[in-house]
Amino acid sequence: MAHKRKSQLGITMPGINQPMHKFPELASLADQAGFDSVWGYEFYRNAFVMHALAATQTKNIKLCTGLATAAQRTPFEMANAAADVDELSDGRMLIATSIGGPAFAEHFNGVDIDRPAARMKEYIQVLRLYWDHMHTGEAKEFQGEFYRFSTPPFNPFGGRTLTRPRIPVYLGAVRPAMLRLAGRSCDGVLAWLLPPEHVRDIIIPQVDEAAEKAGRDPSDVDIASYVICSISEDREEAMRRARIQVGCYVAYPTAAEICEQHGLGDDQRKVAEALFQGGPAALADVTSDALVKKFSISGTPEEAKAQIDEYQEAIPHLILHTPYVPPLSAAESEDAFKNIVTTFAR
Repeated sequence: MAHKRKSQLGITMPGINQPMHKFPELASLADQAGFDSVWGYEFYRNAFVMHALAATQTKNIKLCTGLATAAQRTPFEMANAAADVDELSDGRMLIATSIGGPAFAEHFNGVDIDRPAARMKEYIQVLRLYWDHMHTGEAKEFQGEFYRFSTPPFNPFGGRTLTRPRIPVYLGAVRPAMLRLAGRSCDGVLAWLLPPEHVRDIIIPQVDEAAEKAGRDPSDVDIASYVICSISEDREEAMRRARIQVGCYVAYPTAAEICEQHGLGDDQRKVAEALFQGGPAALADVTSDALVKKFSISGTPEEAKAQIDEYQEAIPHLILHTPYVPPLSAAESEDAFKNIVTTFAR
């Protein structure tokens, strides 16, 4: 049984290569264009700081972290950072979180990320316990395998006022255990690099089944997913940017399985080999048209408009993902973002 969900359109800011002062400007453009959500992700940048800046220059758009990694911060710290942005934005904050990618969590942060579903289950429980304590003043306590939480027996500083009792929490998920967790206990799912039919036929049914087993209405669980989007009046430039972004993403080991499922295993392996041998500059030459077509909306504005319908029919909350990876420059990413905004302004 298909469950009706609200159709929404979002966009990501190219966080890795923009100066910090740009984020309020970019978010404001998306807000004025009528986008439902704007997303900031963490590669070196702090997504909460990005949205704190954006909050003061926007009025209606939801400010979403995608992802804000759990491995590098305690639930207490994330809960407070989100509450700060929620206050600044008058209740427009949304957290999409997950344990974090191996390169950042294991190497940069030096923390374990095994058993991600079990870790995130506890993490989300503690997030909400803290907000509940702040909202009601009632003592709370939790003792888990990975996290623990208790309210101080004496707190001379009192509590804090929350703009909302709870902030929506989405879980970054593409595999069954995490999808089931999202369906049981989260406000939404954030997926990435998935063709529309994969979201429709695999992601959504697993989330819906878990929600129903937990006694929830599946339509209360939003389904959001990134799709790389590269648009330019210069078609060759749009495709060059798409090849770089798609190539970088499909070279990541977790993308190998989805590429194999769609008959693109050889294309994926060629990209991964070229990236490790020639660096990111090789991606513009080696990423195949088949990969770009399968994993992006790319081309001229007219071509992009023709491609988006398939995604919007399959993905309730479609997020257009701006190209940003090296060797793309800050100016190229800013141009790519603005082209998306102009093309799909409402």
